[in-house]
Amino acid sequence: MSDMDLQRKAVHSLILIHSAIKNDQLYSSFGGMITDFIEALYLHIVENMRQESPSAFAQLETKALPGENISNQKDETTIPVSALLEILHVLNLKNFSFEKDLEKEELSILINFIAKKPISARVDAEEPESMEEEKAKPIHPDDKVIMEVEIPREIVAGKESSEEQFYKNIAEVEKVFIRLNAMDGAIESIPSAEKIEMINHLSLQAAEWLEMQTKFTPQFKETCLRLQKLLQDFIQNGFIAESNPIVNVFSRINEGKLIKDDKIRVLSLEVIKNLASDSNFNILFKEINTNEKNSKYEALKLFAGFGDVVLKKLLGVLKNASDSKVRISILHTIEAMGSASIPAIKSSINMYEPWYYLRNLAYMLGRIGNDTSVEALKPLLLHKEKRVRMEAFKSINQTGGDKRGPLLLSVLPEVDQDLRVNIIEILGKVKCKEAVTDLHDMLKSKSSMSKEDLISMQEKICKALGSIGSPEAIKTLSEVVESKSILGIGSYPKEVKYAAERALEYIRKK
Repeated sequence: MSDMDLQRKAVHSLILIHSAIKNDQLYSSFGGMITDFIEALYLHIVENMRQESPSAFAQLETKALPGENISNQKDETTIPVSALLEILHVLNLKNFSFEKDLEKEELSILINFIAKKPISARVDAEEPESMEEEKAKPIHPDDKVIMEVEIPREIVAGKESSEEQFYKNIAEVEKVFIRLNAMDGAIESIPSAEKIEMINHLSLQAAEWLEMQTKFTPQFKETCLRLQKLLQDFIQNGFIAESNPIVNVFSRINEGKLIKDDKIRVLSLEVIKNLASDSNFNILFKEINTNEKNSKYEALKLFAGFGDVVLKKLLGVLKNASDSKVRISILHTIEAMGSASIPAIKSSINMYEPWYYLRNLAYMLGRIGNDTSVEALKPLLLHKEKRVRMEAFKSINQTGGDKRGPLLLSVLPEVDQDLRVNIIEILGKVKCKEAVTDLHDMLKSKSSMSKEDLISMQEKICKALGSIGSPEAIKTLSEVVESKSILGIGSYPKEVKYAAERALEYIRKK
């Protein structure tokens, strides 16, 4: 078929539809939604052909519809709608502009109207019911046709229409939970798979919407409060996983990881505080400990999303709980939340807190801390309770990395005898060269400790110096080995000399 034939066929089809609309033959099917569009398209194409291809226009006017003007066709009853697609390609009409108040529903109907197979628009008094049924059927955009006609997707699924759909989805999910809450405990209250999918979809959609917002407006605030109410319903009804995407965005806004208006940050914190209520805390804490709904991991993620708000609650329970099982459960919960808990733990270390609470804080930092958190443990090395001191030392050793040596060396003169011996061993293991001078001075200094304790400490010092192996360490060890007693004064005990000899031998073999 030639281009001329295609042009004639395409325009002929448009003329027929235009004529039918003018005569109200299609009004009952389309409710007038696309009348203006067809009118504008019709006039544009006719004018385009009149100017660009006068001969084609003349032939169409004289041959296609003999004896009648193009604009006055009234008696056609069959309209080959599919031929309209050819208008777009043959006449090179690839882009359209629309009035600003054209509704997305009108666009949807138009696109599907073009996409449908050829239909017969018969004006029949016997068909009003079937036409009403056709009118009532929802019409959804067809992606394939959209690509064929090269209309940008934003026209149908752009930001504005997507946001409108988002608000519709919120309203639908709100209805779901109104019903669930009203029929609590009844079999009918169990949501269908379709409703569950709807809730999950809204969760992801709401998180995306929240992440994109940059300005605080009354509508934004209202939407956030609606989301807060929905999240409350999510948690209360066991939709813990569906809560996480939205809470995660609120959390990142509150922490400054997403750059937002200050008012948005304040509102985000308010939402988090409200969601971390005692009621929700108890629901999530129970799930973490029982995994009753198989959502333990998701409940932990939600706790992490609540951040300091929920951590302060956990730490408060840890400090005041008399039941050891509860304390152990909280320790495991905070540990499972990972490094996000570190700031709250560090800020809770206060020498005036109960010793058992401080020991638990030190324990947790030993499990989830790192070399940036060990400084917070330093004061605990001097705590009056031995169990606190030892727990702090253990955690520093586990997580301190290269910072262990300088930190432990800084408190070496102040710690008690037991901890001093342990620190000396670590200084040797981490090969802390800065410690050689201090260890040398400790070997020569007088001490009030018992002879047995003194010998044990000096042996540890020699071993540590051997591990460090620096020239200064070799010099100190050699002095110990070569020392001689004058009237029983000035020499080291044989156990210490032997330890120094072994240390020097160790260095020589390296």
